[in-house]
Amino acid sequence: MEQIRFLSNLTGFQGQHHDPSLPTSIEPSSGLISTRWVYFVAGPTGAGLVWLFWAFVLRLYLLRRFYEKQGIRFVKKCYAVLGAEMRVTGLQDRNKSHDWLYTERPTYLYGTVRGFSVQLYSTDAELCEELIAKTGHHVDRDTPALFSFGRLSPYALTFLPINKWRFRERKVTLTRGMKDNKRLFEIVERQAESALARFRVKNGSGATINIRELLNSWTRESSGEFIWGRTNISRHLEVLDSDGQLKALPFMTALNQTFTDLRFYASRFWNRVCFPLASLPLTKESRRLDYNIKILRKATEDMMTTPEDQTVASLVQEANDELGIPIGMTRDDLVTATIAGLDTIKSTVMGTLFHLLEPENEVWKRRILDEINELKQEPGDMFVKLSHAPVLSAFILEALRYEPPGSLINNAAVKDFELSFRGRQYNIKSGTRIVTCIHALHQNENSWRDRVDPHMAPLSEFDPNRFLGKTETIVNSYCFMPFGKGPRRCPGQGAGVMMVKVFVATFLTHNYNCRMIVPDNQTKDITWFNIYSKATFDIVCDDKPESEK
Repeated sequence: MEQIRFLSNLTGFQGQHHDPSLPTSIEPSSGLISTRWVYFVAGPTGAGLVWLFWAFVLRLYLLRRFYEKQGIRFVKKCYAVLGAEMRVTGLQDRNKSHDWLYTERPTYLYGTVRGFSVQLYSTDAELCEELIAKTGHHVDRDTPALFSFGRLSPYALTFLPINKWRFRERKVTLTRGMKDNKRLFEIVERQAESALARFRVKNGSGATINIRELLNSWTRESSGEFIWGRTNISRHLEVLDSDGQLKALPFMTALNQTFTDLRFYASRFWNRVCFPLASLPLTKESRRLDYNIKILRKATEDMMTTPEDQTVASLVQEANDELGIPIGMTRDDLVTATIAGLDTIKSTVMGTLFHLLEPENEVWKRRILDEINELKQEPGDMFVKLSHAPVLSAFILEALRYEPPGSLINNAAVKDFELSFRGRQYNIKSGTRIVTCIHALHQNENSWRDRVDPHMAPLSEFDPNRFLGKTETIVNSYCFMPFGKGPRRCPGQGAGVMMVKVFVATFLTHNYNCRMIVPDNQTKDITWFNIYSKATFDIVCDDKPESEK
């Protein structure tokens, strides 16, 4: 009754006299409406913040503690979400890739936080062998590169799991398509001769050449012709340059520049912290790259309608068509095969020539030149003889060991599993990124001494002698894998090594008296040649060897 009386006083009853200055009913106040909106917004927002805190802070902390309790150490200054990316920025300023963080190897598995996941690095040959054996069963591909240059070819083999998307069939057709070493040799040698003549690389010319510009020209023309053919890559495309202006460029130049720009854009701080950010159109640079990607993808689709005989593109396309593999997958495999032969080969050649032209390696330069001249005098095809040149091979392989162009095999656990290693058992949680760190593996003294040679020179030293007479042992040891290993090994490994050999041999033949000039502000401790490095040097074409000056 008291409640009824209270309501009647507020609302009145029919027929009752009202003061006209008072409202006949209760109007919702603006304060009440605002309060309702606060509750409506604050509830989901609060729940979202709690979820974010759990997913990206507390969960990562608990997962990190889970691995630390198993004896796995984490890198110093590694924080939730940000990981160790502040230290990585410092490494990049010194032309070093982020895998340099993991060369200390305090434990067989070495941890960090990358974005919103825990990442474990394997740095021991025996452990890497065990993990590679689990590829496709317990671990499989999970790479940030998908949001980098993977935007050019997201359905390429590089980014896909082994047991899906017809991976194995496509790997076979791509590997077979790139096996014509005779054609590759003819193209690479001709393009090398052309580039050296264009840049006046010859004993006594007096020319000073920037090595990056020379190699950019050679790698683009060689890789493009090998994959697509001369006529196809002669086309020009209108793409947006760094200032946002349309500019007509040759197909291979546009592809190479876009590939490089994608990698460096994805290497920005926040894009390293959260990989997918690099692929979102949030910045002017990302939108520019999106535009250029569309132009390049359309161009490759047009090129596939006019395949040139005996090119990699024609062979792979024909084989894939017979297997009923979608054309989009074939296109992406061919695009990735093309760009794989650009910056990685350029970096390998730069590293090889840098060591070759250092004064302390003058003896090695003479030995390689003598070997090349002897091979030219012997009967048979040069591409066959060059593939068995032991001194040249040892020098190039040591350059790949000392500073591999790309140095990670990016995988993640696809389910919980146990990893047994040297009497220890590690429990790995699904979703944990577990990565073979090639750079650290190439510097692991214990693994090399156990599996290769207990009396070899320290791995911190550049010494091609370690490969002479032991190449097969080293390749099978799991201590050395610049092109990956197992089912994910690079299908263009043979072609890449052949390209490096041909260029170095041709370069030395034309310019054996040359000398190197390194920029004054580029000290030796920042002179590294991975694919993210901006280090460079000039070549001076002299007429006398250094010893006679």
